[in-house]
Amino acid sequence: MPLTKSDIPDLLLPGLKTEFEAAYRSEVENSIADRIATVVNTTLPVQKYAWLGATPPMREFIDERRPQGMTEYAVSIEDKTFESTVAVDRKAIEDDQLDLIRLRIRDLATRVSQHRHQVVVQALMAGATGIAYDGVTFFNASHPNYGGTTYSNTTANTLAAASLASAISTMMQIPDDSGTPLGIVPDTLVVGPQLMWDAIELVESPVVVYKGTGSTGTPPTDYQNAFQGRLRLIVSPYITGAQSQAWFLLDTKRPIKGLVLQQRSDVPVEFTALEQSSGSESAFMRDRYFYGVRARYNVGYGLWQAAFGGKLS
Repeated sequence: MPLTKSDIPDLLLPGLKTEFEAAYRSEVENSIADRIATVVNTTLPVQKYAWLGATPPMREFIDERRPQGMTEYAVSIEDKTFESTVAVDRKAIEDDQLDLIRLRIRDLATRVSQHRHQVVVQALMAGATGIAYDGVTFFNASHPNYGGTTYSNTTANTLAAASLASAISTMMQIPDDSGTPLGIVPDTLVVGPQLMWDAIELVESPVVVYKGTGSTGTPPTDYQNAFQGRLRLIVSPYITGAQSQAWFLLDTKRPIKGLVLQQRSDVPVEFTALEQSSGSESAFMRDRYFYGVRARYNVGYGLWQAAFGGKLS
């Protein structure tokens, strides 16, 4: 039986799935979301995290082990369902415009990765109102901690050398639930486009130039930049609007980071199509085929100690 134009959509789908999966794997390998959030795979629609803040420090083994169970603190993350769908005119397939269709499918994979980045950054931006595992807002000036003391992981100051140095020192001094230093060492600075050039100068320039004063005749002086090489800079296009001046300092080396990106392991990112020429209502009524992606994930808060937020309002 000869091949007809109507057979092409059914033959095209396996190739487009392969195209999407390859593009998506490439995007995830370089994903900003995976750098700044702990990725947790689950099979539950609502996952409870009762282990936050519970890991005990090492101690000398003298008499017997002293295991610590779950703390009374817990957070739950409920997954959400997201989708993106593109429409392709039937005649585009009949006219062999397959390369253009493949480009759109690869861009669809990019959109999924970008959205994971977006929801993670939006959780950071909402940290002044979102609740952390200890019952107060994620970014808060009075987090309860060991011995009845409180610790801050936020400031109203704008991004500058003094505020950044203060934030680094503050994060490094925060103890765990038993009073032992938690060992936080921030390694990542996240800003939006409006702070990009200031942040580049602040953390990537090899020197800092202090301008002289004309009235006293003091000349400009160059100093070695103490921040250079200490922080990785991430510029997120999603830090905009009223919070365009917000900045975030993160410790991303820990297994449990400040944010948790929860995704379903039993419901992977799925690429599907509504295109069969013999049974598709869209092909018959609208002369179009539809290709779409569907995924289930959501973002919640992990260790507040591993994140510091500045100028959130």
